[in-house]
Formats: sequence, C-alpha cells, structure tokens
Amino acid sequence: MIVDRIRWRRLEDQRVDELQEGRLLRTKAGSRALCFVRLAGRLHALADQCPHQGKPLSGGWCEDGWVVCPWHRFHFDPATGKARNGVCANAEVFPLERRKDGWYVGFPYTTLRFLGIDWW
Repeated sequence: MIVDRIRWRRLEDQRVDELQEGRLLRTKAGSRALCFVRLAGRLHALADQCPHQGKPLSGGWCEDGWVVCPWHRFHFDPATGKARNGVCANAEVFPLERRKDGWYVGFPYTTLRFLGIDWW
C-alpha cells in the first residue's frame, strides 16, 4: 500500500524564534532553503523559491497578509501557498511544530508500506 508520511527535521537556526511580525527570513533545514514569515503571530514556512521562475522569495516583503516575490511581485498566502488571483503556480509550504527543543519543519514524502514496514 502506498502511504503519505512526513519526515520532521529540527531547525538549527535560532533566528526563527526572534523573527518579527511581517519579516521574512531565509534559512536551511538540511539542504533545503526555506523562507520563514511571521504573520498575525503565527510562523509559516515556505520553500524559498518562487514557483514562477525559481527566484528566492526571502528577498521580498509582506503586504496585507501576503508574501510578495521581489522579482515579479506575485503574491502568495503564507499558510496555504496559494497564488493571489491564480496568476501562477502555488508556492510550496511546510508544516511546523514547536517542541521542547525547538522548531521542526515537516517534509512530506510517499512510501510503500508492506508487512508493516516502510520500504523507502
């Protein structure tokens, strides 16, 4: 049976805790570049890559609750990744968890589960 899973990775960058409202922060989780933003007191994680041309979102800004790409000014919902007005593909977003030892970001993956074992 094919199942969807989430692999959690601890964030080593402590700047995430001090991220101010409406500011963007680029950091990495493993080898993956991420863009963090805090809006309405809630922390969000997006791939630091605009789906339009692959440029970094972290150089952008927040406007009326949207993350704005600095290159072509496309707007993305930081919670869902949806592009405003459907002007391009959606940005990739990742779940976050606050645990005793810090923040964790979840990376989804698909695996084959057989005889109670995940095979890859």
